[in-house]
Amino acid sequence: MVIALITLAVLLIGAAAAMKSMNVTLASVGYFGFKREMTNQGERAIRLAADALSPTGTLGVAAARMVSNPAQNYSATMLASDASGIPLALLDTTTAGALGGLGSSANEIKMDGDSITVHYLIDRLCVNPGAFAPSHCQVLGRANNFGPKHNNPSAPPQPTYRITVRVTGPHNAYSFYQSTFTTLD
Repeated sequence: MVIALITLAVLLIGAAAAMKSMNVTLASVGYFGFKREMTNQGERAIRLAADALSPTGTLGVAAARMVSNPAQNYSATMLASDASGIPLALLDTTTAGALGGLGSSANEIKMDGDSITVHYLIDRLCVNPGAFAPSHCQVLGRANNFGPKHNNPSAPPQPTYRITVRVTGPHNAYSFYQSTFTTLD
């Protein structure tokens, strides 16, 4: 009888440990699912911003990218950022969709069923607005994949653009996503 009680106690402790482990696993799965949903919504904003900068978009021509355009959440100059490279306007959540005057609340993406709100900013990594010049802009050139060859054309310098996205979810949880790319000017 004593052996049966000891065995029952060990089984009870094992069952309690298994239940606790299962709850932690379920919580982790829920967290990862929530994080993935925030990433998916952030990718929607990056796609919208990239479409605006495409040749057929509202910022598709070089002249449109020479000046800031808050209606498109676009800055022709590099925005002030924290040590991680996140623009300060996205860190300030008190200005809601207006992003400190750098963007428009009309560009805010809201997911009503999910309580998710997405804000984004596009900034050209240049010190001065106006025409692109390698002397005052960060530039990226295409790598030459064919090795050094005589008379091999080199790609001209191109301006660098940064899209930064803040996704705010339930319970004021938030995530940031960034993408940098170039366009041909």
